[in-house]
Amino acid sequence: MFRRLLPALFLLLALLPVSLAAAPSGIDYPSAWDCDQTKFYWYCEVNPDEVEELPAEPAKTPQEEALSKLEALQQELKEKRALAILDPTPDNVAAYIDLQNRSMEKASVFSDIWRRVIWQSPALNYELKRSINNAAINIHKQEVKAAQLTTLQEISKDWGIFFFFRSDCPYCHIMAQTLTLMSAEHGLTVIPVSLDGGNLPQYPNPRTDNGLATQLGVSEVPLMVLGNVRDQRLIPIGSGVISSQEMIDRIYVLTATRPGETY
Repeated sequence: MFRRLLPALFLLLALLPVSLAAAPSGIDYPSAWDCDQTKFYWYCEVNPDEVEELPAEPAKTPQEEALSKLEALQQELKEKRALAILDPTPDNVAAYIDLQNRSMEKASVFSDIWRRVIWQSPALNYELKRSINNAAINIHKQEVKAAQLTTLQEISKDWGIFFFFRSDCPYCHIMAQTLTLMSAEHGLTVIPVSLDGGNLPQYPNPRTDNGLATQLGVSEVPLMVLGNVRDQRLIPIGSGVISSQEMIDRIYVLTATRPGETY
């Protein structure tokens, strides 16, 4: 009897209004076929004119593209090297060697192009400032030495060297000998300042500290400081035992050159 009634029941359900059919539990719309544009359904037809196009990513510059490739190569090298070290199978080691060789080939080409550009571009040739040719180096040394001597003659008029020392400091005794020779040879005035009230054979009558050492924060001796008698400028030269030539070099650099000019 029930089987006979099934066709009739199906026909009755088909004729019922859609609104009378119960919506599945948990669904807030009457039918999956009834598209609500405020919700996302597979069956909603989207108007192509209403689709919001995402902005295209800006194209990479050649520098950005090259940087990405270089970083990728470096990362691959690190990974293959790590694998070859931790798992040194013939295949892993061979893969790392192969990539390393290809990287070195790129570096060799870069190095070759670099020197060709330098040869053909005098404006980019740093050797015009700091030559590595022996003959040119000798000429440069002669020029610097002449400039140093000129500088010493000029600063001897207005500058002196404050020499801070203690009588019980063995390094101060060595430095006193150097300063005495420099003073005799180049006419530099040396002003010895004793921090302990004692003296040195080269400087039997030194000055006692009048607060200048505290002002300069002197904590280690020997310490040499250039002082200008006209404008009271003070330029520390260095501490410890310094050769006479090194003293001359430092005085020249600190008083007659700009940072980076002779480096």
